Amino acid sequence: MQEQSVTGSGAYPVRLTFSAVTVLMLVVLAAWALVFHKGLVSAVAIWYGSDIFNHCMFVLPGAFYLIYLKRDALLNTPIKPSMWTLIFIAPLVALYAVGLAGDVQIFMHAAMFTLLPVLYWFVLGTKAARTILFPLVFILFCIPIGEELVPLLQQIAATFSVQLLELSGVPVFRSGLYIEIPKGRFLVAEACSGISFFIASLVIGSLYAYLNMQAPWRRASFVLLSIVFPVAANIVRVYGIIMIAHMSDMKYAVGADHLIYGWFFFAFVIICLLALGEFIRERAPKSTADDIADSNERVEQHSGQAISAYDKAGLAGFSVVMVLSAVWFQFIQSALPEALNQAYTFNRATEYVVDDASMRLPWQVKYRRATAERYLLMDADATAELTIYQAFYAAGQGELISSINRFYDQDNWTKVEDIKIDASDKPYSMELISSPSGQLRLMAYWFVLNQSGYANQRETKIAQIAKTLSGEPAHGGVVALSMEVERRELARQQAQLSTFIEKQYASLSDDVRLGQ
Repeated sequence: MQEQSVTGSGAYPVRLTFSAVTVLMLVVLAAWALVFHKGLVSAVAIWYGSDIFNHCMFVLPGAFYLIYLKRDALLNTPIKPSMWTLIFIAPLVALYAVGLAGDVQIFMHAAMFTLLPVLYWFVLGTKAARTILFPLVFILFCIPIGEELVPLLQQIAATFSVQLLELSGVPVFRSGLYIEIPKGRFLVAEACSGISFFIASLVIGSLYAYLNMQAPWRRASFVLLSIVFPVAANIVRVYGIIMIAHMSDMKYAVGADHLIYGWFFFAFVIICLLALGEFIRERAPKSTADDIADSNERVEQHSGQAISAYDKAGLAGFSVVMVLSAVWFQFIQSALPEALNQAYTFNRATEYVVDDASMRLPWQVKYRRATAERYLLMDADATAELTIYQAFYAAGQGELISSINRFYDQDNWTKVEDIKIDASDKPYSMELISSPSGQLRLMAYWFVLNQSGYANQRETKIAQIAKTLSGEPAHGGVVALSMEVERRELARQQAQLSTFIEKQYASLSDDVRLGQ
């Protein structure tokens, strides 16, 4: 691209024009980050803290690099704001406001990362946005979502790996997520679901299809392949681990080398996926020097038009949207309950408090930023000891319902199945979890808001949002119980735990309510 100025009325140097568009896009990015900073900070914390979403940290830089690659086409397109996109902007701002009021991170993240490309659409216009459509859509990969697929992927891996073992002539018995062969027993844990393979493959596959393919059917086919291929590859991985352990008398593919095998296999999967892409993509002819010169000439001819056609109403409209959003969000935050003016203490003192849980407890929750929390050790009867976790969250001081709050450490435990609860007027949930060594624990939990109890996170979050929007402080708490069990005694021990909960539900719930 030449650097001299283009002569003629209303023309500007090409470099100046591209700089002007760059400044416009950076202004939009900076204003977006400033207004939606709370959601951005929480998203970055998830990106950094979760292995599944580490890739999100590279999505925004990657999207802007893709826009840079399309700079010629962007400069050849008149920039005219699309005011009608306000019909998308308004509900997205409202969704973020609801997430801010109820501290619902998924609402905040989905709204803000969808809003950024829509804001670019708004200020650049439909024609300009169409030229950078994929980079704008690519920004959506910043949304940390996908963990909900883990149970489904576990079931798929367990089901099809068992079928492959049967085809291989290996005697196999499956019980839920447990796979037993004569040489040993295996658990398709959450780490074996392949969710990291799946999400990374989808991101890489979409990017590869955009950069290397032109025909829509080729791009769609490769993206579909990047969804199906990692699922199939993870089935082969689980099958391979079991077969290696079977053929080596459990000497290999267990323990640390199990994880090493998984990482090498992941690299192999990505290489195979890209190799398939090379087979599918078109063989485009190389561009000639004349083609490049013609492209530069067209950019020079239209670059002045791109900047001169820009309607200043676009920046004015964008400014109004950002200012009104910032004022609204500030009003919501100012209306949230202030911090408790005194330290919270549990409503009931007990001699069963565990002072040093890290030294004594085989099972611990991973809840963060609780206003107050404690572990108790109590007897369900003469033969079973219960570990009880209680936490209180003052409104506005921490998030009771969050994707980073878990009832067990995923490195040490994995969910085997949900336990059906017999008819009860006490709302709670129960799960069976297992450690890599095969130790089983029953776990029950429920949430408390004011005088009400809730059995799951969804109901609790909706109730919290409703209370917050109505101006009522949404103080909340959680109670979780766990006891070690044996598979052959599971029915009896489940009944034992249920009986204990029925008797102690009210008192355990009262412990995590704000004192009257």
